[in-house]
Amino acid sequence: MNPTPPLKILVADDEIYMVRLLEMTLKKGGYEVVTCRDGAEALAISATAKPQLIVMDVMMPGLDGLSAIRQLKQNEATRSIPVVVLSSKGHALTRVEAEAAGAALFLAKPFSPNQLLSEVKKILGQT
Repeated sequence: MNPTPPLKILVADDEIYMVRLLEMTLKKGGYEVVTCRDGAEALAISATAKPQLIVMDVMMPGLDGLSAIRQLKQNEATRSIPVVVLSSKGHALTRVEAEAAGAALFLAKPFSPNQLLSEVKKILGQT
């Protein structure tokens, strides 16, 4: 019997320490992790790698996270991928914008790695 391959999560953040923290946390949770540094890369990778979930920062150079989410949700191939938005701008407007763009969840930085894993499992129906 073949074991089920791990679910794939794309992490998009321009801060390398945050990418490493997210990667370690998600790998510890049993996920395969693909990383990138901006919204344009996230769009390109999402179309080819077909992640089951995306964790995306809001403030990134080039294409920001909210714009990237809007484009993901307009594309038939990536529309159904849930997106968890991370932002150091934890105010209500950013949260509302993220939800309006189609985010499944908004987490303000700093966040608890355990909370992130718990929320990811809920979104992916693994609880």
